[in-house]
Amino acid sequence: MKHCARYLLPFFGFIFIGRSFAAQSPEEAPSADSLLRVMEQTYAAAKSYTDASTATYRNRDGSERLSVTFRIWLARPASFRVDAESKGPASQEARREVLWADGAITRTWASDKAVKSLPKVQIAKSGMFGTYAYHVPTLLEASYGARRLHELTEPQLLSDEAFEGVDCQHVRGKWDGDIYEVWLGKADHLVRKILATYADHTLEEVHREIIIDQPIPAEIFRFAPEQEVLPKKR
Repeated sequence: MKHCARYLLPFFGFIFIGRSFAAQSPEEAPSADSLLRVMEQTYAAAKSYTDASTATYRNRDGSERLSVTFRIWLARPASFRVDAESKGPASQEARREVLWADGAITRTWASDKAVKSLPKVQIAKSGMFGTYAYHVPTLLEASYGARRLHELTEPQLLSDEAFEGVDCQHVRGKWDGDIYEVWLGKADHLVRKILATYADHTLEEVHREIIIDQPIPAEIFRFAPEQEVLPKKR
């Protein structure tokens, strides 16, 4: 019996150490690549999407270049609208730009441009908006642009960070050589903030009031620019 105990004690000791080691091993952290893939899949799966967002462009010295407020609506299969107002620090009035599609017709309009029909929703190379209008819409629908946010190169996962009360995972990568940082909600994998650093300026883009998979009134996608109050000509 003593001989048995001599062999069993090391055996059970090994089991105990093994179990302790397993209990202390943390769960494998997600990679930056996997987070970007989940982000892309989350937007692609959304039946509808709305948000209220801002974009602030700053010069290298930190001074403001352009401030934008914009909203995005999407309802599958083919209804979409992005509506933005931008204003520079020396501007007296905001400039408004709208692109909308109701499934049959796609049009653009701006407070200084007449209505124009397009064969399809095309944000890039449309002559409308700034970079801010590409990031989330092209995640929602791949055909809206060639370059998409989940395709950041050299992605790295940084420390988790809360943004405006939302626990976020923080990813850094490159878009055509420019440095991009993206804050994704840990619970829903939706974009809360983007910080892009370009050669001579930065862009801080924030998405708020995000709602997915809820009905959107059809009137949203039947914009009527003739009912808008245009800025007075000087």
